Amino acid sequence: MTIRAWLGGIGRPFALVLGLGIGVAGCQAVPGDGPWMNGAKAGSTEAMPFDVIDLTPTTIVAYQASPAPARPPTVEPSAGRALTAAPGDVLSVRIFERYEGATFPTIQNDAASDLGNKIVTPEGTIEVPYVGTVKVAGLRPREIEAEITARIANKAKEPQVLVDFVADRTNTVMVSGDVKNPGRVSLSEGLRTVMDAINRAGGPVEPKLPPAKTKKQMEEEEDAAAASSKSAAAGSSGGGPVPSSANPLFDEPKVQITGPWQLEVIVRRQGRLILDKQLSELMQGGDIGIEKGDEIVLRPNEQVVTILGAVAKAGNVQIKKPNMSLAETLGAVGGLVDLRSNKTGLYVFRMGDLETNPSARARIFRLDFMQPSSVLVAQQFPVQPRDVVFVANAPLREYDKVLSSLYRSAAFAGGVVALTK
Repeated sequence: MTIRAWLGGIGRPFALVLGLGIGVAGCQAVPGDGPWMNGAKAGSTEAMPFDVIDLTPTTIVAYQASPAPARPPTVEPSAGRALTAAPGDVLSVRIFERYEGATFPTIQNDAASDLGNKIVTPEGTIEVPYVGTVKVAGLRPREIEAEITARIANKAKEPQVLVDFVADRTNTVMVSGDVKNPGRVSLSEGLRTVMDAINRAGGPVEPKLPPAKTKKQMEEEEDAAAASSKSAAAGSSGGGPVPSSANPLFDEPKVQITGPWQLEVIVRRQGRLILDKQLSELMQGGDIGIEKGDEIVLRPNEQVVTILGAVAKAGNVQIKKPNMSLAETLGAVGGLVDLRSNKTGLYVFRMGDLETNPSARARIFRLDFMQPSSVLVAQQFPVQPRDVVFVANAPLREYDKVLSSLYRSAAFAGGVVALTK
């Protein structure tokens, strides 16, 4: 067989396979791993539904977080104190006189002065010896004391009356949700604010920790990590995709981390929603006063930032502190990947607040990490819940995809040629 005939026999299959490989490589390279950001130009136009803002030491001033001044809780002076009797409440009534030998004992004989617990009837009254029926519904303890004192003024000399709540069944607020002891708490215990009620209910529940690992489980995990490292090394030498690192620093936590920034407080009063804030906001001075009949619900409301693209560990990052910066968010996912990331292509996507401002426009913040000041800018730029941070791939990364596909196609073509011999 001549060389020309041999080349003619293998030329067609080789060209066919190589052409298919180039086509597949082109299909893989064009879509990429994220949005095509070349169309995002700085500035604002009506044609685009978003504004593009370059983050620089000059523009960051309008967005950097200023420390909120300490402010006292917005609590009304009478909050939690207007305790009035109602049907079903149990009151303690004691009557003293100044001198011995009178109708009622002196204050030194405290036990004898106790007239027993009085249950407020459905009609809103109680029965008191030597006094009769007393209307107490809607009255505060001091007002009930004044009423009884006036009724016995002609039967006792300088009487003193003390009325206290024994069982407060109406001056309460309901605390439910993610608290340790959900249920009703009484305002008679000195509760004035929402935080008082939450703390009285035991505070937020703590996440359950997983049981401690046994020695055998730890050895099995070490063996699995070693096997993963070997397969990663083999994949790298063979030109194939390299699995992600098994570094435990980037593993997903086994326990959901919670805190005041991940819990939402809802307060309803007479069927109306009067408060819907994160627990952290209440702790920083946004607390309000409570009234009897209020309903307080503590529930999870995860505040996260989504990180995508050429980072060590893409995923959601919980906001665990006020004014968490972009630099801290990137650090939580292991930072940018040197061999993949485009240092000039870091973007933060932020939706407008459509609930309070229907005409609000979305914004795309762009940061060039090739600039020396970019790290300082990232430290001053605060992220917000539901932000999406995207790190674009470097152009050479896309070329590498094409070359890898060509390499695999050439290797396949070589195998086909070997089979035709």
